[in-house]
Amino acid sequence: MSGLLLTRRRIGSSLRGRGRAVWTRDAAIGLLLGLTLTLAIPADATATDRERERIDQAVDTYSRAMESAARDERLALFAEAERLFAAAIDAGVHNADIETNRGNAALQAERPGAAILAYRRALLLDTSHERARQNLAHARGLLPDWVPTPAEGGLGDTFFFWREQLPAARLAVLAAACFAIGAALLAVSLLRPRPGLRLAAGVALAIWAALLASAAFDPRRAQQDAAVVIATEATARAADSRNAPRRFSEALPGGTELRIIEDRGGWLHVELHNGRSAWLLDSAVARVDAPHPR
Repeated sequence: MSGLLLTRRRIGSSLRGRGRAVWTRDAAIGLLLGLTLTLAIPADATATDRERERIDQAVDTYSRAMESAARDERLALFAEAERLFAAAIDAGVHNADIETNRGNAALQAERPGAAILAYRRALLLDTSHERARQNLAHARGLLPDWVPTPAEGGLGDTFFFWREQLPAARLAVLAAACFAIGAALLAVSLLRPRPGLRLAAGVALAIWAALLASAAFDPRRAQQDAAVVIATEATARAADSRNAPRRFSEALPGGTELRIIEDRGGWLHVELHNGRSAWLLDSAVARVDAPHPR
């Protein structure tokens, strides 16, 4: 199968650009040269026969789309592959690899909103997933230049690099253990004054403080309000009404990333990553931390 790599160990994908696709609303996304899907059942998930069937169908459909020379047929097949990947996710196959594959199919189907949402969800499941990070950067680059995107990295990432590898639950357990050890050593040192005990207690409590500080800087907490425009485009309003003035001169394209400030009966008050705010219909937006795609 040209352009499609199959294995039985992981569900993954890679994007190795040998060309530069240019995005416009009136032109198709150019074929992403070197796009490869690595598909199978992950070792940490028990997939049912039905889930395996959906994944196999998605692989076959994506392969046929890659081989098709007819634009309309290709787009329809990519859209169907995206639907099949989403169906497997809805059925319980939750991992960063299959979300990345869903994003690749959506991007090829010219649905940048769904693609960016899938890549963001992949990184929510695995913050170190390099292929999802690369593909997300590529998808963002296809949006108009005026669309603001989230800033990557920062001081917190420099000092608290370990949080990328440790889930929040494990960080909490480690912090509790360090506090207990530090408190116990400190108590013993007060009964039996020894420099070594106090030093050990200080080290344990310092680690505990660092773990707490890393939780405060954890970018995964920010994902709770993160969202993506999934409609082809969304008109931003100055208030929560269809009759309110337009907030911006241009509609927000699919793939625009934002933060939800308030949810008010069918309308969302959102903030873009340049600090500007507006109101959008909630049907045009999907939350990054939602359990399943809409």
